[in-house]
Amino acid sequence: MYDSCMARMPTTSATTSSKQSTSRQGSLTELFESISPYEQKSKRHAEITQAITEFIAKDMMPISVVTNHVFTALVNTMDKRYRMPSRTHFSQVAIPELYKKCRQRVAAELKTEFFATTTDLWSVSLTVHYIDEDLNLKARCLQASYFPDDHTGENIAAALREGLASWDLPEENHICITTDNASNMVMAAQINE
Repeated sequence: MYDSCMARMPTTSATTSSKQSTSRQGSLTELFESISPYEQKSKRHAEITQAITEFIAKDMMPISVVTNHVFTALVNTMDKRYRMPSRTHFSQVAIPELYKKCRQRVAAELKTEFFATTTDLWSVSLTVHYIDEDLNLKARCLQASYFPDDHTGENIAAALREGLASWDLPEENHICITTDNASNMVMAAQINE
């Protein structure tokens, strides 16, 4: 009976078996890894998300890069199990967390007795200069603020005081300020003594 059933079978089985022999069957591990994404709270997911966050922040990339199909394909090629968080996650969670950590690190560095600052008129930036415990000269740009008010000496003086206060830098330890020598900047420095 078996022989008669086999005789009735179409002859395509030979081509099917040859196709099967040329293609490699994946292992169970490969199959599992290709369909099972990392849990969002897993260490590996957090590492990749942190690396993408730093890429966005340090290279000044738009947050929309995480929705770019070429970028997501690149990330997927490197790790098929990683699922990209939403754009909202990066803008409202990941980047603010990175900023908070960076600000805490810089604030800890600024625990110094005396400091000097540099500022300019166009962006009302504030850079602090100080000498650390190892007698190394350091500089940190603390802010580059949008300044919609009139650029009067009084307004600039207030903005500079607010900038120092937001970093807990006491004005009495501020030994000098370097500006672009515009009359309103000179007036701001005089107002703040």
